[in-house]
Amino acid sequence: MVIDKNLLRRSWRAWTDSGMTQAGPVWLQWVWSLLFAMLVALVFTLIAFATSPDPGRWTSGSAWRRTYFLNLLVSAVVATGIHLSFDVMTGLIGPARWKSWSDRRRAWVATAIAMGGTAWSWPLGVWLAGYRLTWFDGGGSPTNVSISWLIVLVLVSGLHWLYLENRRRIEAAERHAAEARLKLLQGQIEPHFLFNTLANVLSLLEADPPRARGMLEAFVDYLRSSFGGLRAEQHTLADEQRLLEAYLRVLGLRMDERLRWQIDIPAELAALPLPPLLLQPLVENAIHHGLEPKVEGGTVGVRAQRQHDTLVLSVSDDGLGLNHPAPRRPGQRSALQNLRERLQQAWGDQASLQLLPEPTGGVRAEIRLPCPTVQP
Repeated sequence: MVIDKNLLRRSWRAWTDSGMTQAGPVWLQWVWSLLFAMLVALVFTLIAFATSPDPGRWTSGSAWRRTYFLNLLVSAVVATGIHLSFDVMTGLIGPARWKSWSDRRRAWVATAIAMGGTAWSWPLGVWLAGYRLTWFDGGGSPTNVSISWLIVLVLVSGLHWLYLENRRRIEAAERHAAEARLKLLQGQIEPHFLFNTLANVLSLLEADPPRARGMLEAFVDYLRSSFGGLRAEQHTLADEQRLLEAYLRVLGLRMDERLRWQIDIPAELAALPLPPLLLQPLVENAIHHGLEPKVEGGTVGVRAQRQHDTLVLSVSDDGLGLNHPAPRRPGQRSALQNLRERLQQAWGDQASLQLLPEPTGGVRAEIRLPCPTVQP
């Protein structure tokens, strides 16, 4: 396994997520815990020297080595205790149940686990250090050890709670920003599609009234499917399929025989919950940039499949392809960027969006994300 910046970032995010997610090798999670212990030991050493009545200790190499070693020993034992506590609780709670809890409940539980890990590992570390802690005057008397144990317990718990609470607020702000971008994206798509469809209906009223009526009926079906679904926080793959079918029927009447489509969503995946409007921007891009500029048109295909614990959603076309010099409609890049940001916000580095060339021409847009569970 190659250790690159992306892997380190994912592993760090997993470690700061209270150990309830896994990214990268297990040993890397222990490296973060060791580095954390080294940092805490340095902080405690500086506190010990700052509170010492002997100013000469700052220039004494032996004092630095001895004090830092003792603090590192205790910090490493505490970091190991907290790490092991989270490993045990991860197995008992389970990642799926952990993610189903509210942010505040996760913060309380994670803080309680950190407190529990500190409660049993701190006395062990102090014992291994021989009760010779330089932070307090008594040099390890039972009273000072008890006081230091309580202080460290409160300190670790408080810092852990503040960190998780701050992270919860940041993630909530990011979610609100992602929802605002989704509303903006909906506002960009709906008027564009609305005006083009109504313009086509008007042009067909005199030339081909039956076709105009069929397009208007298909458009009403699309509006009925979209107005409820697009405003919801979650809908299912079946809802997305109905929305796409209504959307493609309208475009099919506009493009006539130049547009064909296939939607392959297995019945066992239809009830999977998903954020709304994941696939329509990709279908729209495939048609506008791949099939409409092509004289003979083509086929767009939508497919969903489960690969182990991954849900793969793909939108493919046999149009002009990625490297064709056809003019691009403004807004395509922003639509894809918004979609990538939504995936990042919902699943982090576990989700991805790629545009891949098809062997026979055209493009395949592929979304990969953790396969959600169907609620009973």
